[in-house]
Amino acid sequence: MGLASGSARMFVALLLVVGASVLFWASRDYAVIAPDLDGQIRGLSYSPSHLYTGADQAEASPERINVDMAQLEDYTGRIRTYTVQGGMAEVPAVARHHGITVSLGLWIGTDAAANEKEIADGIKVIRANRRVIDRVFVGNESVLRGDQKPAELAKYLDRVRKALPSRIKVGTAEPWHVWLEYPELAKHVDFMGIHLLPYWEGIPVKYALQFCIDRVTQLNQRFPDKPMVIGEVGWPSDGRTRQGANASLADEAYFVRSFIAYAAEHGYDYYVMEAYDQPLKAGPEGAVGAFWGLLNAEGQPKFNFTGMLRSFPEWRTYATIAAVLTLLLGLMILGSMPRVRSTGYVVMGGLVAVVMTGILMLIDASALEYLEPSDIVFYSALVPLILLAGTIILTEGAELALCLWRMERRFVLAATLEKSPRVSIHVPCYNEPPEMVKATLDALTRLDYDNFEVIVLDNNTHDAAVWRPVEAHCATLGPRFRFFHIDDVQGFKAGALNEALARTDVAAEFIAVIDSDYQVAPNWLRVALPFFAKKEIAVVQAPQDYRDQGGSLFKAMCYEEYRGFFHIGMVERNEADAIIQHGTMTIVRRAALEEVGGWSEWCITEDTELGLKLFERGYSAAYIPISLGRGVMPDTLGAFMVQRYRWVYGAMQIMKRHARAVFLGRAELTNAQRYQFMAGWLPWISDGPALIVTVFALLWTVLMTVAPKMFDVPMAALSACALALFAAKTLKTLLLYPPKVRSGFRGAVMASVAGLALTHTVGKAMLLGLFTSRYPFMRTPKCEDAAPLKQVLRVAWQEAMLFTACMSALAATIISRRGVGDPAILLWSIMLCVQALPYAATLVTASFSALANTAPAPQATPLPAPLPERQAA
Repeated sequence: MGLASGSARMFVALLLVVGASVLFWASRDYAVIAPDLDGQIRGLSYSPSHLYTGADQAEASPERINVDMAQLEDYTGRIRTYTVQGGMAEVPAVARHHGITVSLGLWIGTDAAANEKEIADGIKVIRANRRVIDRVFVGNESVLRGDQKPAELAKYLDRVRKALPSRIKVGTAEPWHVWLEYPELAKHVDFMGIHLLPYWEGIPVKYALQFCIDRVTQLNQRFPDKPMVIGEVGWPSDGRTRQGANASLADEAYFVRSFIAYAAEHGYDYYVMEAYDQPLKAGPEGAVGAFWGLLNAEGQPKFNFTGMLRSFPEWRTYATIAAVLTLLLGLMILGSMPRVRSTGYVVMGGLVAVVMTGILMLIDASALEYLEPSDIVFYSALVPLILLAGTIILTEGAELALCLWRMERRFVLAATLEKSPRVSIHVPCYNEPPEMVKATLDALTRLDYDNFEVIVLDNNTHDAAVWRPVEAHCATLGPRFRFFHIDDVQGFKAGALNEALARTDVAAEFIAVIDSDYQVAPNWLRVALPFFAKKEIAVVQAPQDYRDQGGSLFKAMCYEEYRGFFHIGMVERNEADAIIQHGTMTIVRRAALEEVGGWSEWCITEDTELGLKLFERGYSAAYIPISLGRGVMPDTLGAFMVQRYRWVYGAMQIMKRHARAVFLGRAELTNAQRYQFMAGWLPWISDGPALIVTVFALLWTVLMTVAPKMFDVPMAALSACALALFAAKTLKTLLLYPPKVRSGFRGAVMASVAGLALTHTVGKAMLLGLFTSRYPFMRTPKCEDAAPLKQVLRVAWQEAMLFTACMSALAATIISRRGVGDPAILLWSIMLCVQALPYAATLVTASFSALANTAPAPQATPLPAPLPERQAA
């Protein structure tokens, strides 16, 4: 009954989110009413279609031009060109056979020699085709681009006017504001060619026609005696939104139809830009440059000139794909999850729908119609990042749903043992403060358990003044405390633990390990050992905990950051019998340890690796979610970073060594165990690519600042993806910490800042760990003095530099783009801020780390009493 009820809740939740997804896509489609066109267009700007469809020809052939003219004569009786080079000199002769008049364009750029050739060739073409050419455009936006100053362009205009008969009118074409800025240019033209492109001005399409009307009126008032010719007017059918202007097929159709109808009624002379889509313009103008044609690059009409338009006619296709993918992925994810309450199913199903919708919106915004090789490379690199981000959002959401709304819990029964088995407690030391180690040993003397031994193994400490006091102290504690000092121990900490294992009492059934700073509770063994009642339990793990969180704000932040793992992550992993074994407060069944070959000396996180090896052999583990011992945290930011670096690097070692078992199923791991290990690695794995993306974002921002015509702001959907990933991680912390860690909102924020401060460190460790295998073991220093600010900042110099670079790049972007009215610029700026947050957090944490510890020495918090005999692990 319970299972059926859970399935029903799951299906209802999925139906709700699938319905919401369909409604979302349907909401993007609405009717667009525009005037019908029943006549020809006054004029079209023309570049041959074959130049932009991937053909190998470098020049326009007469055959291609003839095909285009045969098609365009149904749409217009006049075309405008831009140059007579590249085969375009043939256009007038071919157009004459189709009854099309040509307004010839002469390209004027920065190369004086090329300009001279253009004019000379153009005059020859005009003289050979006088009957078909009505006007000449000498230069196109030459002043706007800065290729020519007005006075220089005027000289070209005067020369061409003088060389041609008065019947052929000569002018130039510039955006409307250039004519107002340089009115003297009007004295050298027979007509003023003005460009009215409201999209580039960020004008919403519903105001675009009025914008054009206002500009024509303004120029007619300023130049009442000069004929006006609208040299370019149009709207793109695809590309990014520019402030309030949306590049879409519906908006292009609405604007073009509205403008042509108005122009016919009011006698405007104009050329719609343009006849054919030109994909090669996507380079200098961004993706939107490819989509200004009334026909696509293959000559197919893009919209109807009569009838009602739809804003998003493809919505059914997208809605169907979104519904199917959401349903299938939702069934796979929700069906494999443990049972949760209805809220959990709705939240998780909603996340699936959001991820699927986001991916489809990214595809919709990617302008995939005219892909270039560089685009293929870009999207090939982008796809894995998008899939990684989506996967992390879903795994973070699953942990959130299971933590808050799980209905079933795993119970590991603790039973009273018939006898007190012998336990060998191992305390590995390397260059540790003697007084700290002696306090650890003193706590072990207070254990309320009678059958144990303690092996203190000091390895590779060269200064006898450090280890001799510990040796002497062990001698005073009785025969159950045995001290060994060994030099030249290989294999990191695992080597020391294997040395201790070799010296363990043969009667010992269990091996317990604590770090040299841990002071255990008297009832530690009494609480933990009963969980070994079942033979398949090979590990009993208590959480790492700390006693010095009151020493400084820095340590309080570290403490909150640690607690999330032990009160959220480990608790949830225990539900799947997939805890992370860590090298303190752990007890291992000796027979199982020896069965898997002891501690692995190739790995710098031998504890976690041992736990995974035991799971692969079919053993289980139990986690006790209460504190049974407390140590000390790193005293400095540098030590905090070193510790996390070691954990991440070791995780990458483990992932590579155990890839076949975890990813390919070559071991006795359950699917739940495999999932937990993969999901646990993912956040760290994501920080590696995030570091690369940060560097790329900085470089790209610099390039689009210094060369804005060549490098455009990345599409808004890409920035939105990065922001969604950041939001998912942050929200999970803020939502889970108060109820599960009981730290309140303040503690959640402190944990978030401390975690962000490690982002750069984690990213470096992940990348290095992925591509190397034998990085040296890094000891976490204990009981150090607080580092001075100068020293801490030296540790964090990379973070400081990247933070400064992020913020500088942000400022440069905003300044160069003149504000953040463009949604893509706004999102990119926000993303840069988000990418700067980890480095800002590092600087903040560094400052707190540098503060002197003026608080009283922290007192150990009383530890809890033993668990009842039957207790959930």
